[in-house]
Amino acid sequence: MQPPSPGTGPEPISEPGSVETPYRQLHQHGRLGDLLVIHLINTLLRWATLNIYHFWAKTRIREYLWSHQSFEGDRFEYIGRGGELLVGFLKATLALIGLLALAALIFTGAAPSVDPLFMSLGAAVYLAGHFLAAAAGYSARGYLLSRTRWRSIRFGQTGLAAGFALRSVGLGFITLITLGLFWPIRRHILLGYKVNNTWFGTTPFAYDGNGRDLYAWFLLSYLLTIPTLGLIWFWYMARDAAYVASRTRNEGLRFEVGYTGAQLLGLRLGNLLITLLTFGMGYPWALLRNFRFLFGHLRLRGELDYERILQNQEEAARSGEGLAEIFGMSGGFLGLGRV
Repeated sequence: MQPPSPGTGPEPISEPGSVETPYRQLHQHGRLGDLLVIHLINTLLRWATLNIYHFWAKTRIREYLWSHQSFEGDRFEYIGRGGELLVGFLKATLALIGLLALAALIFTGAAPSVDPLFMSLGAAVYLAGHFLAAAAGYSARGYLLSRTRWRSIRFGQTGLAAGFALRSVGLGFITLITLGLFWPIRRHILLGYKVNNTWFGTTPFAYDGNGRDLYAWFLLSYLLTIPTLGLIWFWYMARDAAYVASRTRNEGLRFEVGYTGAQLLGLRLGNLLITLLTFGMGYPWALLRNFRFLFGHLRLRGELDYERILQNQEEAARSGEGLAEIFGMSGGFLGLGRV
C-alpha cells in the first residue's frame, strides 16, 4: 500500500480557465572563478595568521555570495563584520572554559566509588552540551538573519535561544527513548519555533507544518534504511523539503520546492567527489552548487505588500555566532551548509 501524500487535505481543484499565479525565483549570479580566488586568498591568510583570519575569511565569502544573489532584480546584502564573529567567539570560549572548570571541580570532589553520582554527573554534562549546542545554532541563525538585507530591509529572528534549546533537549530525550521514531515530530516542532520567529522587516514568516503529515513516509524510510543502504533518506528529504516549503508563508508570499530524491543524491555525491578530488580546495564549487540547486528549484508565488514592510526596530546582536563556531555549526543558510 502506498503511503499517503503529505498534507492535511486534497489538492485544490483549479477552475476551468483559471490562470495560475506566476512564480518568481531567487538567482545566484556568482562565478566559480571569483569564488575560488577569494577562497585561495582566504586560505593563505588563514595560514599566515594561524587561522585568526578565519572570521574575516568567512565574512568575505558571505559578502560575495549575498551580493551576487537577487530577487526581483535587487541584490541581497551581507553587513556582518569579521570582528563581530571574533568577539562572539572569544566570549563563548571564556564562558565554555568557565563551565568546563566548574564541571572538573565537581568531578574532582566526587568520590570515584559512587557510581550513581558519576552517572548523574555524566548525564548532566551531556544535557548541558546538548543545550549549549542547540542554543548556539539558534543564536547563529539569528545573527546571520540580522546581517542579511534586501532592499535595505533586514531579516531578523525573535524568540529565545534558551527556549529553543530547552525544547530541543526535551524533545531529543523523547526521540532517544523511542529509538528515533519521534524524530519527525521533533523536527517540525523545532522548525516551527524557528520559522515562526523569523521576520523580514516587520512582516513575519509563518509555518504550520506537522511531522504527523509525513509520518507514513518517515516510517517507510526508517524500515528501508538497511535494505537501501540509507539511500531512501534522500527521497524522504526531498519530500520533506517540498512539504516544509508548502507550509511556509510570509504575508501573501508562499513557497514551493520541487527537486527529487535522485537530484538531491546527485548533488551530494557530486559535492563529495569535488571535495575529495580537490583535497578540500573545491569547497567554493560545492557551496555554489548548493545555492544554484536550491534557487533553481525554489518558487515564490503571491505578492509582497512593500508599502507595509518597514524596518524592524529590534536591536540586532552586536557579536555573532560564538558558541556555534566552537561546536562547528555556524553559518547554516536555508539548508545550504556552512558559509
